[in-house]
Amino acid sequence: MKLILFSLLFLYFKPIAPVTIEQDKERWKPYYTDAAPNAIADSWLLPFDVANRKDMKQMKVISIFGDHRDSYLKGHIHTAIDINPSKPKSKYIGVFPMAKGIICSVHLGENQRTVVVKHKLSNGQIIFTSYKHLKEVYVQNGQQVDQLTQIARLFTPAESKKYGGDYHHLHLEIRKSFDDYGCASWLTMNKIQLNLRFYNPLLFMKEKL
Repeated sequence: MKLILFSLLFLYFKPIAPVTIEQDKERWKPYYTDAAPNAIADSWLLPFDVANRKDMKQMKVISIFGDHRDSYLKGHIHTAIDINPSKPKSKYIGVFPMAKGIICSVHLGENQRTVVVKHKLSNGQIIFTSYKHLKEVYVQNGQQVDQLTQIARLFTPAESKKYGGDYHHLHLEIRKSFDDYGCASWLTMNKIQLNLRFYNPLLFMKEKL
């Protein structure tokens, strides 16, 4: 009897194997719109309304790219940098595209709401910028945008408290591809997966701004 009870408890509490990017990506595909940007992304700016959007000192970095994290899936790698303006103009911080492009994905909700912009470079290369932890979103899939289009706003500290965490910052990804349709943001588990899909945003901005 004890053996049967132990077996049932083991089956009930048996750990579930972590979902992989390949296993999970199709679930997110419906949120993606495959459309081309009308304009070339030939000029890059910070994603905030600050005094000088070319000056990296106008933002503060809260969390760096490539860190190992324990949120959602223990040991996953941070695919972004977490940032805020150094001197916000208002408690309601607007988020803007870093360059001209098209909205290709609006997914997730609550404290993880995400907007992804698809960009075409002058050499024909396609890259993506992804903006996460958005309180309100003002754009939709298929919409052409530029650096002056406000796509969203961030949580205030008070709004963030509702979710029991510090979500009042921008999780900013610079992506080489979007073949995972967004799930690699929390399912990237090693440096190979990280370097396959993501640029280091700090290095990217130093080159482009």
